[in-house]
Amino acid sequence: MPRLGSLRATLWLRRAMSLGVLEPRPPGKRWLVAGLGNPGLPGTRHSVGLAVLGQLAQRLGVADGWARDRRCAADLALASLGDAQLVLLRPRRLMNNNGRSVARAGELRAPEEAGREG
Repeated sequence: MPRLGSLRATLWLRRAMSLGVLEPRPPGKRWLVAGLGNPGLPGTRHSVGLAVLGQLAQRLGVADGWARDRRCAADLALASLGDAQLVLLRPRRLMNNNGRSVARAGELRAPEEAGREG
């Protein structure tokens, strides 16, 4: 039986997707989607963000595509949604320090952008 927290997260995600809240605007952008929480403590109110991100990754078909990125102390997965690229970020720090991972990931540049700098 699913936990109450993950059931709530699933219901929220379904509603948000049906209302078009999660559609990226404007088109052609890259979006950073961070699921905040305490790794290793699923089912708590402090880890709802991680549960929602897990559901989103499943719906986008990238749930098995997580890769550890030591630069921002997080797991990352890339997904496409329309003509936008989503960078899913699952911090590996405790909740009070998730902001550091998000800030560092926001500073990172895609490999194709790094070559444009002259």
